[in-house]
Amino acid sequence: MARFSLFVADLSRNALARVVPVALALRERHEVEILGLFLADDEVYGPYADLFEYRAIRTSPNVTTLLASSRQLAVRATGDVMYAFKPVLSSFGPALYASRVPRRRPLLLDVDDDEWGTMGTTWAEKLRRDVLGGWRHGTAVKYTRALHPLTWLADGTTVVSRKLQHRYGGTLLRHPADLVAFDPTRPEFADVAALRRRFDLPADRPLALFAGVARAHKGLDVVAEALLRPECAGWDLILAGSPRTPEFDRVQQRLGDRCRQIGRVPFAEMPALLAAVDAVPVVQQPVAFAESQVPTKLIDAMAMAKPVVGTRVGDGAEIIGRGERGWLAEPQSAASVAAAFAEIAANVGEARTRGAAARAWVRAEASATVARIRIEALLADVDAPARSPI
Repeated sequence: MARFSLFVADLSRNALARVVPVALALRERHEVEILGLFLADDEVYGPYADLFEYRAIRTSPNVTTLLASSRQLAVRATGDVMYAFKPVLSSFGPALYASRVPRRRPLLLDVDDDEWGTMGTTWAEKLRRDVLGGWRHGTAVKYTRALHPLTWLADGTTVVSRKLQHRYGGTLLRHPADLVAFDPTRPEFADVAALRRRFDLPADRPLALFAGVARAHKGLDVVAEALLRPECAGWDLILAGSPRTPEFDRVQQRLGDRCRQIGRVPFAEMPALLAAVDAVPVVQQPVAFAESQVPTKLIDAMAMAKPVVGTRVGDGAEIIGRGERGWLAEPQSAASVAAAFAEIAANVGEARTRGAAARAWVRAEASATVARIRIEALLADVDAPARSPI
């Protein structure tokens, strides 16, 4: 048994969506602590706040302050293994320091996003913000790229997607799903009507669920447009996440009373919410950032044997298959997404068959047990004494 110190880039943002499932997977047989900086505000990101006792330091994105705070955070690590999540200054920086001081300890790095570019901006904006400006901001892309050569000092690397594996090498580690918590056969999930009352959801209409942060590459507007088509007139959309965001409000205005915002849902409640709905669209768009991602909500929905509507962006086709584990739609085609919803509603038996196949895939490729075994195998290959300290 080992003790892992997991470093989070920012405890106040949804970076925890990757870290917490990995931490829970490791906790099956190991001791785990989670450390991180508060860069955005003073509270742990809501859905995961109650799952661990986090070791945190409030700091500023100012690069000088961030570096000082990173060192303070590093000395709080008590683990035998340092595990940095994201190759950025606020997580890999303190993990690297902690792996060398006061003694040499194995260092692992996890990469689940493309940190080389900026989401949703033009090249002119990137030039202005990331090259000409932002010198005081420690999370700027320029610092992430400058840090990149040091990632090779990691003793092992885990990545979420094939594209990131091509860049960083390492072990493919899909988002781990707890198949005990995310189990559609749990007795408390049998009464769907009661679950819908619990979340204040419509009782008698098919429901699609979008959960998380509504960034442009996630295709929420495409989903809304699909639900406005005649073949989807019976469907409602449930939005779970930060309430009253501009993206959610825009969709609410388009769909009217066919859209329900329910606010943030604690991670422990997600299996029950998934059990209450009929489909989960994860309509990634064809942009560079999305090509590197595997959405956590896709794996969670598949673990719960829910019909998923995905796209061929990134690893989507590999995970969903050629339709045997869900529905593949064209990313920018509302008609394609609508056709998937219509088929799910019309053929309940096929939806169950594909949902069962999706859960079987998660068991084989993305369960918590699989994740733990892969990390343990990676760690077993580490020969820390043979490496020279920096």
